[in-house]
Formats: sequence, structure tokens, C-alpha cells
Amino acid sequence: LIERTVSAGESARAEAVARFVRLRGGTVDDEALRMVGAAIDFPAMGTCAQLGAARAPEPETGAARTVELVNLGAITVEANGARLYLQPRRLPDIVDLVSGVVYSTRAPAPEALPAETSYVLRASGRPDLDLAPFAAVATAPSEPSDLVVAGQDAKTPGGLVIAPEAPTELSWGAGGPEDVIYVDVTQSAATGPRNVRCLFDDAGRATIGAASFTEGDGTMTVHRLHRESFQARGIDTGEIRFDFARVVTFRR
Repeated sequence: LIERTVSAGESARAEAVARFVRLRGGTVDDEALRMVGAAIDFPAMGTCAQLGAARAPEPETGAARTVELVNLGAITVEANGARLYLQPRRLPDIVDLVSGVVYSTRAPAPEALPAETSYVLRASGRPDLDLAPFAAVATAPSEPSDLVVAGQDAKTPGGLVIAPEAPTELSWGAGGPEDVIYVDVTQSAATGPRNVRCLFDDAGRATIGAASFTEGDGTMTVHRLHRESFQARGIDTGEIRFDFARVVTFRR
């Protein structure tokens, strides 16, 4: 995962995370990825839902499954001639269900993990596990650009004003046909924070219904999600995921 977020104040942060997941006694599926924090829960395309409701129902199984995060040696990410080393962090066993190593690094500057650039993910491999060294290549998309919310430039100083009890129109520079845009709306409510997620094709235009908002102030985080698969010896399925986002503040 290559993740980059630009805040409402135009500061940015970027990080890279790598997980190599093995399920003991089964095939790695969405639930196994969810157990290690590598899945994203979405509502149906073109709709919005509170985050708890956006999650797909868990399948009923007769026994708990055990997930291992495999140590695959040294892991690096290269972009624009710069190389970042992802540091391994061993996880404690979580009730004997999840154990192993997660790799991650925070970029020293957001430009170290840029948009619209070719990336190379390298792993030194583990001969003892028959996992050979590999290099996987993927191309990052652009960040969500020319973002307009309710007729206002998303970069407007001081945040945006969104009309109550009315749908909110979004527009942006359309991305690739395989990409999606998802929007997280976070607001305070009497019962606590309220988080709604919406999912759209990356076609450049979408509408968020009034029911996704409360009357309070909040933030809207617009993500562009781009995925590219890769193959390597010993890895059944590999994916490099880019998640580039912009945060917009608003009041109603």
C-alpha cells in the first residue's frame, strides 16, 4: 500500500506498508485480509453507508482461522530514483489468530512517494520458504485534482459551506477506468462521531445524498484508489495498491 494524504491546510503525509499474508489451512480471502488490516470495507457502487454497515457480513465458519504475516527479508520501494526501506515490525500473537511481521515506513517528505510515477517493490526473498527475490512494477495514478464540492473549489481557505437537506455534488478530474473514488464523511453527532463512506466510479462526477450528513461541521476525505496485480514465485496473488487522498473541511 502506497498512501498519500493532503490535508485541508495543504500539508501532506505519505507512507508505504507491505504485508505478505499466509492463511494456515485455507485460501487468503477478504476476511483474512481484514484480520490483518489490509481490507477496505465498501458500500455498493454509487451508494453511501455508515462504516459499520459498509462492511460485508462475515461468513460463518466452524473454527477460527490462523493468519501468518510472513517475513520476506528486506523490502524496499523505489520511485523517481529514490529508495525507501520498509522496516519490519513483529506483531504479538493476537489470541493465537494473527502473528508475524508488517513492513512500513513514513516518507521523510511526501514527494518521496509521488503521484504519476513508476514504482518498484523489491523483496530479498526467503530461500528457506521457497520465496525467491522479486521486483514488482506498478504506476501510481494522479491525485484527485480539480476537486469541486457543492460548486466550491476544495482548496477554498477556511473550508466550504454545504447546504443542509440537499444533495452535495462533487466533481474532479476523471481517472482510469479501473480506478474508484471513495469519500469518507466524518462529523460529530449527539451520539458521538459519525462516519459515512461512499463509493463511486472514477468518472469525474458524483452526488452524495443529504442523509450522509448531520447538521454539524466535519471533514470529507476524497480518495482515489488504484490497484495493480503482480506475480512472483511463491506468491499466489500480489497487489500494489495506491490510495491518494485530499481532505476537505466543511460546515453546514
